[in-house]
Amino acid sequence: MAEKFGLDFTRIKKLLNGKSTVVKVCDQVAEGEKLVRAFWAAGWCAEIRCTDKTVLESTAVRSPSTTVRLNATDGSCSVHVPNDWQVFDDLNQRAVLQAGSLDKNEFLVVLPQRVEDFPSAPTVEEYCQAQLSQCAAQLYLASVSSPAKQLQVDGGTGFFGELLAEVDTVPVQYLVACIGGGEKIYTLFLWSEQSVFSERKHEFDQLISSFSFITEADSPKTAKNPEIAADDVPSRVALA
Repeated sequence: MAEKFGLDFTRIKKLLNGKSTVVKVCDQVAEGEKLVRAFWAAGWCAEIRCTDKTVLESTAVRSPSTTVRLNATDGSCSVHVPNDWQVFDDLNQRAVLQAGSLDKNEFLVVLPQRVEDFPSAPTVEEYCQAQLSQCAAQLYLASVSSPAKQLQVDGGTGFFGELLAEVDTVPVQYLVACIGGGEKIYTLFLWSEQSVFSERKHEFDQLISSFSFITEADSPKTAKNPEIAADDVPSRVALA
């Protein structure tokens, strides 16, 4: 992290001594966001402050001990999810990773698509915007509440947006993140009830930040999630 974010030895020493609360002064908010998300992914508390006003907070960040790593069923990627989530196998038949909490009505579905399957080669931004539009067309009373924006990711290119919809008369909000790496583009669908989405947002952001590609050196191709029986999901949506 020191090399990646330009933190010199003196700054690291001050941080370890606990005498300084400022990690780095950034010229651009985007640079600060990337640094904060790296700290979140590592389980640290961090925030951006601009002219004494908090821009990004980390009050809902979980420590590594309260998350578990889940590998995709095809061994291609992984994410860290809350340890009270369970693995599902019936949220979407094309998903390589699907998990969530029935008690909290919050869920994750990861869908991959090979770039070579497209008639033309869209950018990740174009693909993300198309996913948002397609999902809005399929869901009930749905609309795109936030168009595709760039997402800071390691080892790939990412964009994300948000959707509002209604499932079984319950207002639901979706966070859709598209990450391109190598021959595939992965789409992460995260959703919860709209009334608590703002509270879940930090957790969802941290989950997306933890997304990583698995190489042959990291894990055998046969790696799979444990099979856990699941009850019928109350807010299930068949996402394309």
